[in-house]
Amino acid sequence: MTLRSTLALGLGALVLAGTAGAAEAQQRNRVDIRQAGQSHELSALQQGYQNRLSINQQGRHQFVQTIQDGLRNGVEVRQTGSANGAFVDQLGRLGEVVIRQQGYNNAASAVQTGTGNTVGVYQFGNNHSAVTTQTGNHNTLGVIQFGNGAHTAVHQTGDNRNALVIQGSWVIK
Repeated sequence: MTLRSTLALGLGALVLAGTAGAAEAQQRNRVDIRQAGQSHELSALQQGYQNRLSINQQGRHQFVQTIQDGLRNGVEVRQTGSANGAFVDQLGRLGEVVIRQQGYNNAASAVQTGTGNTVGVYQFGNNHSAVTTQTGNHNTLGVIQFGNGAHTAVHQTGDNRNALVIQGSWVIK
């Protein structure tokens, strides 16, 4: 084997190894984001394979919009503060959304289209709103709002459906 052939073979193996690492990262596509302060805006788009997205925001006027299109999915949004908004869309496969908001005047929206589904929206504080939409397959849905002035809209269409909405308030003396 000549030096030129050995060099070409070595570079080829190196390129393939680099491509395999990038392809593996693409298949895992897991993202964790933490923000604190006020008036942050965050948009995330994940297409394909194992998805997973975790967002934690603290402060006022925080905004999150996510879209997951494809396979294993999984979104968790945690927001603490006031006037925050979390908007999650999943266009298919195994689903699962969890939105937790604590504070005042927060809004949550979860839209799912097909396969595994599952939504959980937990809002603690006053004047929250939640809108959830599921279209087909295994479904399940849960909205828990604890505080005054809560509003919820739930839409489910087909397959194994379930829904649960719990609203309550407290009096501080």
